[in-house]
Amino acid sequence: MHNGSAAGSIRPRFPADFGAPSADSAADPSALLLFDRACRSLLAYGTDFTDGVVARIRAEVPYYADPVLAPSDVRTTVRTGIRHGLETGLDPSRIVDVERYTRELGIRRAEQGRPLDEVLHAFRVAGSGVWNGLVGVVERDGLGEARGLVHVAEMVWKSNDRDAVMVADAYRQAVEGVAGRHAERVRLILAALLEARGEPGFTRSAADVLDLPLDGRFAVAVVEATPPYGRLPGGAPEIAGVRVLHQAWGHRVVLVAHLADGPLDTFVTGLAAGPGLRIGVSPVVPGLESLARARDMAGLALRTCRGDGEIARLDGRLPEGLLVSRPDLSAALTQRVLRPLYDLDPVDREMLLDTVNVWIESGGSTAQAARRMFCHRNTVLNRLRRFEQITGLALARPRDLVHLTLALDAHRLLGPAAALGTAEPDPDGQRT
Repeated sequence: MHNGSAAGSIRPRFPADFGAPSADSAADPSALLLFDRACRSLLAYGTDFTDGVVARIRAEVPYYADPVLAPSDVRTTVRTGIRHGLETGLDPSRIVDVERYTRELGIRRAEQGRPLDEVLHAFRVAGSGVWNGLVGVVERDGLGEARGLVHVAEMVWKSNDRDAVMVADAYRQAVEGVAGRHAERVRLILAALLEARGEPGFTRSAADVLDLPLDGRFAVAVVEATPPYGRLPGGAPEIAGVRVLHQAWGHRVVLVAHLADGPLDTFVTGLAAGPGLRIGVSPVVPGLESLARARDMAGLALRTCRGDGEIARLDGRLPEGLLVSRPDLSAALTQRVLRPLYDLDPVDREMLLDTVNVWIESGGSTAQAARRMFCHRNTVLNRLRRFEQITGLALARPRDLVHLTLALDAHRLLGPAAALGTAEPDPDGQRT
């Protein structure tokens, strides 16, 4: 019988559907006649009887007694379910109404997010309430001996159990569909946040759907795989204290992290850049409305990676981030500073570039650079002087050293084409 979710159905005349009736009910037409009279009388009580069943559900099922948790349509579903059930007891052809309504009920409760065990509990209470109502109306209205209903009891409860199974099956099928639709909705909303800006109303709605704070602290990581060994992660990593959402983004994956009150380091250390993977991480940004900007910054960090297996944080590579954000200007700077070196023999050119790079990484110490390059200090000095003569730079002049450092980084990031003036714009532009 449908519960309150709805009261269930009573189908003692449908043995083919629910198994053979007992010998007593088949051999005792008087029991079926009594049942017929009871159904008609109980239908006549209408909302008075319905209200009694609803009250019993609320008294015995705590979930349905809670005014916040309980479905608002309990009374309507109970009344409709009881009517369908009793009418089917009078006319077995109405079984299709019961089956349709029962499945609709299971689907509706799933979409409302009601717990299945509470739905089935209310279903059983409603079934018991209807059976007691049938017995009571026989006694109260003098329809006959109430014990005569014993011969149809088996059929009534088999019918009720079958309807309960139908509700549960419809509920479970609907839950799978709801989960799939919710996952797709989350994917689309997260994609919109990562791509678009503005529209505060949309951002507030997105916060509710994603179950994220509107003004929380967030960071974004962009993961890229390089063939043949790179394999993009199929889901979000589990990081204690950080909620991470996974989003496929073309040939990359975007990870959105809600940091709560934790540091960015917690998120970064929870990432894994295995073989064939590179990861760029944005700085911390405030609020969901900043996710698009964070994705841009994570993309810039990714483009500063020197090789596979690397995790690049933009907050530790801001100069490189500036260079890749404007590849046209970076190429122009590289050409202006390093173009004269490309008139040299390639071996000679690479030797000078390596020497200058090691010297800068050694903090401008000629002795330390010599040790790292396994050569004499004077060799390093001679190479540095020659570099100055060819490029026209003075390594002791701070502004020249800044230009050189930026040009060397751009040369590494953009390749030799930048120094030759043949670098092409990044296909992603300023958005990555």
